[in-house]
Amino acid sequence: MNVHLQEEPVISAIRKTLIATGCAAVVLTGATACDPIENASAAHQVDDAVEQLGEQRSLTLEFGLDADAATLEKLIQDSEDAKSGGGDGPPPGFGAFLSKARVQMSLRAEKPLADAEEKDLSGTSMRITGADGTLVEYRALGEDRYYRADLAAFGKLADTPIPSAADLPEEAGALRSVLQGKWVKVDPKMLPGPARNEPALDEKTQAKLLKGIRQVLAREVRFKENGDSDGTSRITAKANARSLLTRLAEKLEPMASDLPPGTELPTAEDFKSVPKKQVKVHFVLKDGKLRKITFDLAQLADKSDGLEKGAKLPLTMKFGKAPKIERPAKATELTMSDLMFIAGSQPAMR
Repeated sequence: MNVHLQEEPVISAIRKTLIATGCAAVVLTGATACDPIENASAAHQVDDAVEQLGEQRSLTLEFGLDADAATLEKLIQDSEDAKSGGGDGPPPGFGAFLSKARVQMSLRAEKPLADAEEKDLSGTSMRITGADGTLVEYRALGEDRYYRADLAAFGKLADTPIPSAADLPEEAGALRSVLQGKWVKVDPKMLPGPARNEPALDEKTQAKLLKGIRQVLAREVRFKENGDSDGTSRITAKANARSLLTRLAEKLEPMASDLPPGTELPTAEDFKSVPKKQVKVHFVLKDGKLRKITFDLAQLADKSDGLEKGAKLPLTMKFGKAPKIERPAKATELTMSDLMFIAGSQPAMR
């Protein structure tokens, strides 16, 4: 069993999601080869909805594959890793797990999220759930970090035996609570995590990058409104997958020298295997607020993937207000001795 704890910068993940969504929702008023009125109206609606997310003080994002378990299982078992027989591929039944798995990230801040920094957050959380409940959960409130995981469920999923708390020696300490799936509290200073004081992207460079992305999207992406009923708007964005990604890479490549050291941008060469065909992203807005984005991953499949004709692999991202994020009751505090025991015993526990 490989036990590993690491502080997760949830605000960074959500901020990146907001940026990516905003880029997809760029206003295309000056786009060519399209109906300017229809295109601009639909794009403006999505762009405004994304801006509203940044104006909120709480947000929940939920990711999941709304795909048939049998389709996912076949795709996994037909993959190169599974066929190689080296034991590196997902175990049988993993498709059923993926079809029910959901990743949820939430945060609450004292100011609008678009302007919030780490110090402005009153609470963040991340949770992964499966068909039988929560598999792993993380919460951060102030300087406190809390974790819990259903290691027995992970062991069952990976077909790997997990030791019970009764099997551990006395010096294991609070590790018993970890194995029992109880909440544990960890001082973030004791955990490996992102380097502090990393050079940030300055506003001038951010504006330059965003301008380049907008220029490419204005040429490559077309928005279309598919109807509005009961305050619900459905909008589709369409583009040639390889052309869009290649043009973005070519546009951003000259800006690589302006990025912080160690930052790598993809190149046009990285997208040669992406299908050269039209793909669509679907947006659902309710009363002007962004509620869901769906992208069918099957659009990127080719014959070699073995996906049956007509099969769908919709990846969905749902948006909502974050629930109250509270400190777990009776969380066991992990000490440095506990963490050292975990690190030292990993080879024997696998």
